[in-house]
Amino acid sequence: MVGKFFAAGFLDLPKPVIVTITLSVLAVVMLGVFVFYMWSNQERSAEIAREVQHITNEIGAGIVDFIGGNDGYITYGSKGFYTFLGFSPEEVKEKYSNGFYNLLEDPYSDLFRKAKIDASFKIKEEMKIQTKWGSKWVIISGNAVQRKKVYTVSVVIVDITNEKLLNEQVAVQEERYRLVTELSNDVIFDYVLEDDQLIMSENYSNFYSGNTVIPDFIRGQHWNDPFVSQDDSEKFAELFRILISKGENVDEQLRIKNLNNTYVWCRMIGMPVKDQEGHIKEVIGKIINIDLHKKELARLETKAMRDPLTGALNKEYTKVFIERYMEENPDKNGMLFVVDIDKFKEVNDNYGHLAGDNIIIEVVKAIQKSFRSSDIVGRIGGDEFVVFACNVQKKEDQIKQAQKLHGVLRLPVEFNGQVIKKSASIGVAMFPDHGTSYERLVECADKALYAVKGGGRDAFIIYDESFERVKRE
Repeated sequence: MVGKFFAAGFLDLPKPVIVTITLSVLAVVMLGVFVFYMWSNQERSAEIAREVQHITNEIGAGIVDFIGGNDGYITYGSKGFYTFLGFSPEEVKEKYSNGFYNLLEDPYSDLFRKAKIDASFKIKEEMKIQTKWGSKWVIISGNAVQRKKVYTVSVVIVDITNEKLLNEQVAVQEERYRLVTELSNDVIFDYVLEDDQLIMSENYSNFYSGNTVIPDFIRGQHWNDPFVSQDDSEKFAELFRILISKGENVDEQLRIKNLNNTYVWCRMIGMPVKDQEGHIKEVIGKIINIDLHKKELARLETKAMRDPLTGALNKEYTKVFIERYMEENPDKNGMLFVVDIDKFKEVNDNYGHLAGDNIIIEVVKAIQKSFRSSDIVGRIGGDEFVVFACNVQKKEDQIKQAQKLHGVLRLPVEFNGQVIKKSASIGVAMFPDHGTSYERLVECADKALYAVKGGGRDAFIIYDESFERVKRE
C-alpha cells in the first residue's frame, strides 16, 4: 500500500522534477557500478602486480627500469636485482649515484651512453656488471618506452656467470686437446675394398692391442673382435658401411682396447677414396685418442650438474632429470617430495653456519640412503630439497616411503661434540595423478608443505586435489 501510494505521489509530480529525480537515481547507480568496477580492477591490478613481483624476484638477477641518457638513472629495481648485486638501493645511490651505466664495466657502459634511446631501441647483450662480490657476467635484454616525454629503458638481467666460466673451461680443454692431437702420433688406417683388408699404421701397436693388419674385415666380421668395445662394435662396422655404400665422410667416437687391456675413448675420422670414374676403391682415416679429453668434459659436465656442498643435483638439473623421467615413462608413476628443514635459521644462529652446512650435508646423505640410486635427489635452495621416487605403484608403499623419509630426517646430528636436534616438513605430490609437469608437481607439493608448516611442522602431507587442499596421512 505504501509502495502504491509512493508511486502515485511520484507520478503526480511535475515532469521536470520526475526527470531530474530519475536522472539523479541513474547517476547514483552508474556511480556505484563505476566505483565497484574500479575497486575490482584495482584488486586485480594489485594481484597481477604481486604475481609480476614474485616472478621478477625469482629471476636469476632481476628487472631494472632506468632513464635513457646520462648515467641511466634507476627508477625501479626488483628485489632480485638488488639481491644479485648484494647492494641495497641506498648503497647503489651512494656508490654509483643510482646510475645503471655506472654499474656496468667498460666497454659495456659506453654502449648505453653512446646509444640513441628512442622508441626503436632494443638490446640483448652479454655484459659484465659490478656486484658486492666482484664483476659477474649477465645477459641484459629489453627495450625503451616513452613515459611522460622521457624514454625509460626496461631490461631483464639474467646471471650467466657460471655458464660463462664453464664455457671458458671447456674452451681451454678443447685447446689442450687440439695441441695434444698435433703433438701425438695419431694412428692412420687404410681399408682396401677389393682385398677386404684393414691396415693400421705401425704405431698402432704402440698404443692399442690387436693386429695391425686384419684380413677379411667385413666378410669375416672381424670388426666384432674384442679390440673394439662390444658396445661399439656394431657402430664401428656401420661406419665402414657408410663409407663404402654412401661414400660419405664419418667422424665418430668409440672405445678401443689399449695395451693395458682397458677401453679408451677414441675419435675415428674416415673418408672414401674414389677413382676417376667415381667408384670407391678404399677408405683412409685416422684414430685419435681422446680419452682424457672425454673424461675431463664428463667431469666438467658432472660438476655443472651438482650442488658443490652436498653433491646432490642442483636446481636446474633436478628439473631436467625429473622431466626426462616423466617424458620417458608416461605409463609409470612417481612421488615428488619437497623437503624443508624446520627452523634452519635458528640452527645457524645458535650453532653457526658450519654446523648448518654440516646438517645440510647430513640431510642429503640421509635422503640418498632412504631412496634408490635410480631416484632423483636435488637441492633447490638453502635448506630446501626436491626428491623424486620413481615407479612407486602401491598406495601403502607410497605412505611407507614418506614415513621412512620423515623418520630419517628427524634423527639428530652430532657436530663438534654437540648433538643438534632437527626435523623436516615434507609436502608430497604424485605423478601423474597431481600433474604431468615439473612445475605443477612442485606447485602441489608446495601447497602440501605449507599445510604442514601451518599445522606445526615436523610432518608430511600428501596433496589432495579433490578439494584443492591437502590432508594429513
